[in-house]
Amino acid sequence: MVVSRLPNLRIVAPEPELQPFINKIWTFESPLGLPPSVRNLAVPNGCSKLTFAYGNSFVSTANGQSKIRAAERLNIIGCRDSSIQLESNPGHIGCIGIEFRPHGALPFFGVPLEEIRDVIDDADVVLGRWGRHLQGGLNDCGIAADRIELLQQELIVQLRKCQRERRWQKCEREFALVGHCVRALESADGLVPIRSLQRTTGYSMRHLETLSRQHVGLSLKTLAGIFRFQRFHRAWARGQPYECVAGVVGQHFYDQSHFSKSFRRMTGYSPGQYFRHIRNDFGRQLSLGEGDMC
Repeated sequence: MVVSRLPNLRIVAPEPELQPFINKIWTFESPLGLPPSVRNLAVPNGCSKLTFAYGNSFVSTANGQSKIRAAERLNIIGCRDSSIQLESNPGHIGCIGIEFRPHGALPFFGVPLEEIRDVIDDADVVLGRWGRHLQGGLNDCGIAADRIELLQQELIVQLRKCQRERRWQKCEREFALVGHCVRALESADGLVPIRSLQRTTGYSMRHLETLSRQHVGLSLKTLAGIFRFQRFHRAWARGQPYECVAGVVGQHFYDQSHFSKSFRRMTGYSPGQYFRHIRNDFGRQLSLGEGDMC
């Protein structure tokens, strides 16, 4: 399989103050719309997102429901365990994405993340006046670099506002605890037994699951499943043939049936179909975090 690159995808490192909360920022611009492909899929990675498209609208399809996402609108995307299919007309399109760390969005969104699980909607529905203010500022900017600078500065302002509130000390302790669990699961591709987190943290599973739903939007078990899936999705993104990864399925899933069911739930395709027939250049580079750095 030939792994192609999108020359118009840019990966931007977040400002140092935002790095504990934001995984990456990316921009994509194309005079021809989203790349023609068998599918343009955004697969689950355990992260909530903010996106802003300009120059052209696009259509997002999730769980069989399609929505037209108008240009110049700021969108909020909650955590999910199924893919979003993206399409656009063949005209100029630009898009900026803020990808939060799995446990990093709560200080900015201000609502428990379980309330926006599977949500794909206009950001002002959740963020209210701040969302409208942010959207207006993005529309006043002329180029992607200015929009990214505005986004980061507004996110820093929102973070500092949260940190001045009386509840921040409790929120910060919870953020550190959930962050420990997320990093343990992610670093082991989801293979850490959930019960072991109870032993290493000293907190009950009920408490950890409650915090995970508040700060991530998903249960720890669901998040672990996403990280297991991501191990194989990254192999696909690197161009490895299915035959090379099929032999290690048993290390991550109960059996082949469990693997196939999980993979199909998160992509809509069986593993064999996805590895052999799905190109998805857009999702490939986002999965690997590859693009021109700026």
